[in-house]
Amino acid sequence: MADNLPKPDVLALTVCDQIITDRLTGKVSLIGMFSKIHARRFPASHPAMAVFVTMTDGHGKTELTIRIADGNDARPPLVEGKGMLDFKNPRAIAHLALQFNGLRFPEPGEYRVHLWSGSELLREARLELIEVKDKPGSGKATPNDEPPEA
Repeated sequence: MADNLPKPDVLALTVCDQIITDRLTGKVSLIGMFSKIHARRFPASHPAMAVFVTMTDGHGKTELTIRIADGNDARPPLVEGKGMLDFKNPRAIAHLALQFNGLRFPEPGEYRVHLWSGSELLREARLELIEVKDKPGSGKATPNDEPPEA
């Protein structure tokens, strides 16, 4: 994206388990949208995460970067992926889907999914990692941010 052109408008930035695109219709299904991950121990492994972006008001080829980082950017990003959208005209709506596998989150807390175009942050989505503890004697896990059931 040229520096003198207006930045594209982000219509959606969605985190989910899986993205399915119908080959015949081109329709996209987002499966298992989420903003929280519960884990029993840290560092926590998360097998697969997909990020779906919908944009408009773009001009030509636009390189995008998606980074997943802790909430205060205290560490380098956990992962980074790149993609390219090609807007045929500014009224076009374009989609980008990236899949991230084998993520490891070092500790509970807030993380961010950042969408960048060059050096400009276009949008971010919050992702909360919550440690779960077993209820005494029940064998059931509950998030430690919720009070135990009576």
